[in-house]
Amino acid sequence: AAPEIVVTTNYRASNNCVSVTIADNGTGIPLEVQSRIFDPFFTTKAVGSGTGLGLSVTYQIVRDLHHGTISCHSAPNLGAAFTLELPCQPAQISLMNKSPLNKSQLN
Repeated sequence: AAPEIVVTTNYRASNNCVSVTIADNGTGIPLEVQSRIFDPFFTTKAVGSGTGLGLSVTYQIVRDLHHGTISCHSAPNLGAAFTLELPCQPAQISLMNKSPLNKSQLN
């Protein structure tokens, strides 16, 4: 089959959140990789080709800044799907406490 990416959005009234699922029809993600996919510095790329921070940083942003969740579902030869669930009510956060920048850098 031709490569395909499907993006699905949904509102869940039961917990007042929006979900966004990004799925493909690729080869899938092996189970042993799925269990570590959000770990900092974990990568399946060759040494020197990746930092292993992309999904880890994404996980932290979704969880810590937006109070949401991100998950991965995959099966061999059936593709992979990443689902983000974000609350509809804005999180009460202070970016000044979460930012890696020094406060003086923002002025």
